[in-house]
Amino acid sequence: MNDLLELAILLLFGLYAAKGAKVLRTPQVVGYVLAGVILGPSVIGLLSLEGSLRYDIVTSVTLGIIGFVVGSELAARNLRGLGRAIAWIVPLEAGLALLLVSLGTYALTHNAPLSILLGALASATAPAGTVDVLQEYKAKGPVTTTLYAVVGLDDAFSLISYGFCLPLAKLFISGEPISLQGVLLNPLREIALAIALGGAAGVMVILPVRWLRHRNELLAFTLGALLLISGLAVKFHLSLILATMSMGVTMVNLRYTMCRRMIGVLNDFDPPIYVLFFVLVGGRLDISLLPKMGLVGLAYIVLRESGKYLGTYLGATIGKADPKVRKYAGLGLFSQAGVAIGLALSIYHELIQAGSQNAELGKYVIMVITATTFVVQIVGAPFVKLAIVKAGEVGKTR
Repeated sequence: MNDLLELAILLLFGLYAAKGAKVLRTPQVVGYVLAGVILGPSVIGLLSLEGSLRYDIVTSVTLGIIGFVVGSELAARNLRGLGRAIAWIVPLEAGLALLLVSLGTYALTHNAPLSILLGALASATAPAGTVDVLQEYKAKGPVTTTLYAVVGLDDAFSLISYGFCLPLAKLFISGEPISLQGVLLNPLREIALAIALGGAAGVMVILPVRWLRHRNELLAFTLGALLLISGLAVKFHLSLILATMSMGVTMVNLRYTMCRRMIGVLNDFDPPIYVLFFVLVGGRLDISLLPKMGLVGLAYIVLRESGKYLGTYLGATIGKADPKVRKYAGLGLFSQAGVAIGLALSIYHELIQAGSQNAELGKYVIMVITATTFVVQIVGAPFVKLAIVKAGEVGKTR
């Protein structure tokens, strides 16, 4: 089957699966992911893992758009009264997830490298699923703003924890010394460069956008700018989510109305991209791994979600956030997908380079993350919906 036919099937099947999800009163992203699972190697086999990798450009474009959307929601006027709480929530929810998963895995396996690596991956939250639900239900309010901020900043925290935990795990495996540069300086450099790239882009695009009056011109320019920043981030091995998020933050705080215009034209373009992205995510999930993940996988899910919720609750309490943020924001942080799977694959390759005897550990990490991702992707979106419904923030934007 040629690529055009395959893309057509993915798009149409995902669309109608989302319609079915709406009938069941669940977020449409659940339908997209389940459509991918059905079309993928787990059921029909129309979309192979190798086949889904051919469409990595869809993943990159989507993550670039999502980063910009997240950044555009972080206007200073929206964060007023939430900044202190967010500063506490991010390290506490990500840190508690890391700590609980590491300790729980070690209690079950007594395998220090495995415990450290799974803990590092537990800190990541998938922004795509959360953002899609918030947009689908036109949510607005303190819980929604908190979720936008936290899922964006989680990417930075997960890079730092990955950069720290991977050398530490290697130390347990080989006994070799670890360097400050590898543990801390490299991740911080990557984060700083991504933020600087996006910030500079946000300043530079302001002038040209002022002269674009027609929506079609603005759409072409916005997509071109996002593709340029995403491409540069990929070329220099930076986080494209952080880069485009930084661009969005810069623009929305310098030219609020202009940034909202750019988001408005993107809304005409991104629905089919989101459909393809989440169908491809589902196509990469192998449900045959679910029975194999065993007690470690189950503990990973329970402890990760507990850490996310408790950390958010504590952070919101210390930061004196709105009571709704304290009670409900943690429910919106359960999704896990691209960042965690990407880091798991990176761990596998790093362990192989350190010695072929580490291959089994790397494969086990990938298996646990892939299997648990299937579960949390399906349940994560309904929990985001529950959070904004309970907070009374559904339907607050046009």
